[in-house]
Amino acid sequence: MKKPFLLIFAILSLTSCEKRLLTGLPQDADRPVLNVLMNENAPLKARFTLSGRLAEGQSFKDPENAETKLYENDVFKESLKPRTIDGTKYYLSTIGVLKDKKYRVTAAAPGFSPIEGSDIIPDISTIEINNQAVIESNIDQYKLKFNFLLKNTSKEKQYYRFRILYEENNSGKTIKKTPFYIRPVNTPDIFGNGNSSKKEWFVEKAQPAGETIFYAFSTDDKPASKHRYIEVTLLTETSYKYLKSVAKAEDSNNSLFAEKVIIHSNIQNGLGIVGGLSYKEFPIPNP
Repeated sequence: MKKPFLLIFAILSLTSCEKRLLTGLPQDADRPVLNVLMNENAPLKARFTLSGRLAEGQSFKDPENAETKLYENDVFKESLKPRTIDGTKYYLSTIGVLKDKKYRVTAAAPGFSPIEGSDIIPDISTIEINNQAVIESNIDQYKLKFNFLLKNTSKEKQYYRFRILYEENNSGKTIKKTPFYIRPVNTPDIFGNGNSSKKEWFVEKAQPAGETIFYAFSTDDKPASKHRYIEVTLLTETSYKYLKSVAKAEDSNNSLFAEKVIIHSNIQNGLGIVGGLSYKEFPIPNP
């Protein structure tokens, strides 16, 4: 029996993993797709592919003789260099992107119209974390609870993603920071995907300029490590809409009754995302 074909295109998460989601739009077949999530002070890692119908085990097609370019505040910076990482082709920059600057990425290949997308890198220094604390408990509801206050010191509304990390010593090797599975506690306007316990949560609405909000998360786990951190990722509105639509699509992908989700895109003449973000880790005092 032949495997069914699905109309899909590649998308990137914060960890730059390629995923496949059903779009349900026939006109999306064989369209160029550009995906870049730009992290402050880090080089760009762009994925340039073609959307299409894939059977199980197939990979997205890479356009031949493709060229991608990077612009900073509309000034040309460099052509991105192709590189294959773990069997997947990317286009990498040699420079890191900087806060409060706008970056535009273009991609072109013979037989296709040039595509492009742009966004800024948000300034993570415009947030303050105060009164961070961890409460240990042996009751059934939770083992650890993390509380903190977040103040938006900027003059604009802001979008956040939260994770709680702990240090994990991997057999004497380099210390690894691992995210907890967490759930919100008496925290309004929080959005996640999948089951009630997740490794990351997004604000449902932007936090207004100058406002301070209390956030709390609990976990069923209680690792021995006492080195814990609140990781806050500051997203542009473009990155937020993209990641939120991806999360909703992942939730509904296996349901026959869910409405189809349109993945947010800011790519001209194509599909995908060029979005900016920055993040910071805030140590949590031991109880």
